[in-house]
Amino acid sequence: MRAVFEIESYGAAAYVIFALVCFIASILLLIPETVKPTCRYFSGLIIAFIFPDHKFSKPALTYTLARRYMELERYEDAINEYAKIIHYYPGETEAYLEIISASSLAGETILAEKYKKKLNARPAETIANDP
Repeated sequence: MRAVFEIESYGAAAYVIFALVCFIASILLLIPETVKPTCRYFSGLIIAFIFPDHKFSKPALTYTLARRYMELERYEDAINEYAKIIHYYPGETEAYLEIISASSLAGETILAEKYKKKLNARPAETIANDP
């Protein structure tokens, strides 16, 4: 019998605290003045999680659309996509090479020469950091 009293525990304190928290929450959720702000707050959290409104400084790096345009022989659209990649990611050697190729296939030799010069004029540290 003595061993029962020597067990270290908090007894019913955790259950009483939990019951008190549930009681206060139920009162707050039943009062009309607190239901609307509470629901608005929690629904705002859920909506912000599902539809984040964070604005990124530049779009994600992807060659998918530009390469698809190349497959479909839509060279002007491919050139525009590669130009966007070069604008946001000037260190991408692959984008330079592919825009030069697309320009040559589209018959725009002046544009191809322009990007060849830009590719050769890039600083050495940009080329060294290129994967």
